[in-house]
Amino acid sequence: MTAPYRSGTILAMAPPLSEFLLASFAAFLVTVNPVQSAAIFAALTENGDPAYRRYTAIKSVAVATGLLVVFALFGDDLLRVIGISLPGVRVGGGILLMLVSIDIVFGRSIGPPSPASGDGPHGAGDIAVFPLATPIIAGPGAITAVTVRASEANNAIVATALLLLGLGIVMLITLGALLAAGTIRRWLGETGMSVVIRVLGILLTALAAEMILRGFKDSGVFLR
Repeated sequence: MTAPYRSGTILAMAPPLSEFLLASFAAFLVTVNPVQSAAIFAALTENGDPAYRRYTAIKSVAVATGLLVVFALFGDDLLRVIGISLPGVRVGGGILLMLVSIDIVFGRSIGPPSPASGDGPHGAGDIAVFPLATPIIAGPGAITAVTVRASEANNAIVATALLLLGLGIVMLITLGALLAAGTIRRWLGETGMSVVIRVLGILLTALAAEMILRGFKDSGVFLR
């Protein structure tokens, strides 16, 4: 009697778990947006050599993955303990992203320092943590998605494992997109890349504004 019961339970739970994995993967793919991240990565690392771009891509994805895993495991509790709401995360991340987008539009250097400065890729010009890892890859949208999906997993071991699996697949896709950004740059050439970078800067400014407005809207500040 025990074996059929277990088998039936597993079969009954399989569709919800597979749906949970697919829904989590889709949510992470949309909010992380590997294509957009790769395009911005190309703009931010335009002054770097291939070794620097490879190092920055790997480090930024690793840091973003670690950050999102923390929120997947402790997101609700962490924000509650330190007294930060998700709308606050949206507004703060949007402001930081707005500052980065302004530099991109006006052609200010955001990438690695020139060799004359004496700093390597690990020095002051390291942009892997900010703004690449956060708020571009692991931005407020991705953090929100991870936190919401984690709350739906309700600390169940299998569901949490599937959540982390979906996140891992998306981050591998993101890493591949970042590593391929240099090839895309060669295809477009310097002039084409310059045009694309400026357009992306404008779009990134709009995205940052949307994040800020969404944060204010979710906070209910306009209703007070």
